Amino acid sequence: MTEEIYDSFETQTALKALSSLTRSLPEPFILLGGWAVFFTSNKSYEKEHGVSYLGSRDVDIGFHIDPRMSVEELRQCTYSRAIEIIKDCGYCPTGSFRYCKFINKETGDILSEKEASGFPLHEIYYLYLDMMVDYVHPYHKKVFNCNALDEPILARVFKEGNGITVSLGNDKVSIPPPYLLLATKLKAIPDRQKDDKILKDACDIYAIIWHSSEKYDGILDEIRREYPQECKNALEIITDGLAARAAQHLGIDSKQYNEVIRKLAL
Repeated sequence: MTEEIYDSFETQTALKALSSLTRSLPEPFILLGGWAVFFTSNKSYEKEHGVSYLGSRDVDIGFHIDPRMSVEELRQCTYSRAIEIIKDCGYCPTGSFRYCKFINKETGDILSEKEASGFPLHEIYYLYLDMMVDYVHPYHKKVFNCNALDEPILARVFKEGNGITVSLGNDKVSIPPPYLLLATKLKAIPDRQKDDKILKDACDIYAIIWHSSEKYDGILDEIRREYPQECKNALEIITDGLAARAAQHLGIDSKQYNEVIRKLAL
């Protein structure tokens, strides 16, 4: 039996927010993170388990930045326009590259940061939106007054034009091909600080390999050939204890989980 990691109110609210963003944001952009894994894996997972794959409580969006752009071009680029749009949609800057929408769990009302501070933490859902770039422009901090969150693997999706279009209700969104999405997860898991993030990554790594529409062996061949160190580093993090917990949430036994994951080392 599968077991959700996050509260269903949070995951469903995040999914609705993602749908709204998809209609609002300027293209091109790439959906990353847990929701990209969801759209990669859900059809096969639902067929096997009878329920949807694990949802995410955050949204991750990636944009292309040409480091050769002038400062004025950077101010007018898709990434810059997207930042203004998400602010208009009620997301507040929090940290260098992260934006947050504060939502009252009981009423669903959108709150300002000041209003949210007057509620107990458990009554507020912090919907985080991470804005990523493939390259860090030399003047990024000067223009945006913050540091960039870069994901170099994202550059391959834009450069090679190999993004996959998936349906999000009546809308469409692009996600990385499975092996590049897998590479981002393998790269991320050793640096995770929160237990739930590590657990979700462990689930996602399995889901991409086993439930992608692409052939299992093909994904493994590509990821082992092009990202061997990321495979090694991730396997060091996925201990037997973490594997057992991930398997529980995925609705499988630990043996099956380990049989799939350990193939990253072959």
